[in-house]
Amino acid sequence: MADDKFKLPGSSYEELTKIVKSYGQFTGPAGLDEVSKLIGMDKTVISRNAGFLVEMNILESGQKKSLTSLGKDLAQALEHEMPEEIRKGWQHIVEESDFSTKLISAIKIRNGMDENTLQSHIAYSAGQPKRPQFMTGAKTLIDILRASELVKENDGKYVVVKPAELAESSQPQQMTISTEVATTNPSQVSAPVAASSTVIEKAGAEVKININVSVECTVDELDGLGEKIRNIIKQVNTEETDEELLPND
Repeated sequence: MADDKFKLPGSSYEELTKIVKSYGQFTGPAGLDEVSKLIGMDKTVISRNAGFLVEMNILESGQKKSLTSLGKDLAQALEHEMPEEIRKGWQHIVEESDFSTKLISAIKIRNGMDENTLQSHIAYSAGQPKRPQFMTGAKTLIDILRASELVKENDGKYVVVKPAELAESSQPQQMTISTEVATTNPSQVSAPVAASSTVIEKAGAEVKININVSVECTVDELDGLGEKIRNIIKQVNTEETDEELLPND
């Protein structure tokens, strides 16, 4: 049996997140006219999404509305385009919504659903008719589940992400870089000289870079070599534009 009527989004994911960000610009409760003026969106569009945002505990109820603590975290992450924080924001919101957690359970029980089946299931569970406006809202809710990374698309079906996969995606990524300095003199000595590490945060993910430096040179060339090695390490640690060293998103 379908649940009591649940208010689905009235817009695409992009429009919905734009509304969330706009409420984040106000220090107190804001009315439809104020939000409409701020983002240049018709207030009827904002209004038909407000019910869903209240249902999901993103907006406080009332004639004038403000963000909840969960909504504030999400709005800030969206405003600054922080992928990992956006994921966490949606994950917390989804996990605290009875309607969303029931959807995830249904997907898990059925071992996945294709998009059309999942859209129909969402509209039915929300107690809404199978009309274009509600199918759009169902699709937006699917996009939210995907943004939370609690659900993913696999072989044409939406499936529940296993806890181990979710934990793995949240782990810091590590990269090791080895730097070697050598001469072409045949009478050489070789020894490890220094090791350094630095942590860089990129798009919400922590990337640890280990730098190991070894040197091959003659005894005569050792004079002043330590300072040169320190300069190399310092340059790598402070370089801000080595984007190619970081893993792709």
